[in-house]
Amino acid sequence: MSKSEDPLDESISVVKTATCETLTRKSKLTYQIGTLPDGEVYIRIHKNSGNGFFSQEWIALSDIQKIMGKIPAGKPVTSLVLDPLFQGRSVNTPGFLLAVLVQEKLLVPMEGKKRSHEAVSAEEFLDRVQQLVSGKVKPKAAPRKTGGRTVRTTAPKKSPAAKKKAQIKRRSASARKKKAAVVRAT
Repeated sequence: MSKSEDPLDESISVVKTATCETLTRKSKLTYQIGTLPDGEVYIRIHKNSGNGFFSQEWIALSDIQKIMGKIPAGKPVTSLVLDPLFQGRSVNTPGFLLAVLVQEKLLVPMEGKKRSHEAVSAEEFLDRVQQLVSGKVKPKAAPRKTGGRTVRTTAPKKSPAAKKKAQIKRRSASARKKKAAVVRAT
């Protein structure tokens, strides 16, 4: 990630700051959606909870749509497709942008294909952005910190694999406690 500021930073009004997991679920991304005074929509990756470097530059939704428009029907949208948007930048950024596009429902998973997505109409997304700009919808608040701990308003959703892993951890912790109690009793 470069410390130099994007020249668009002063012109863009951020209308939404949100978080999502990376596609590998190894870290959380904070991303921003912003608009120029003329209404053009931009997206950027703002933070990463992991160690991966990334570019914080604003990318126009129109540029993203141009690239996705070149993909033949039935062909998947992968992070490699988004690579030309970040020439000479971190290799992580296209994958991070892909995660954001999935989160914002601009891409949906392709049936039967792992890590492959297909583009859908941006109309609903643009309607949501317009509502944020007009003030008709308030953006969801990020989790707030109080006294060193994060307070969540809703519990994060877990995948079936994460639920199974947590169940196994609880069982093994319970087994260790029972074993320790038996050892102490003898």
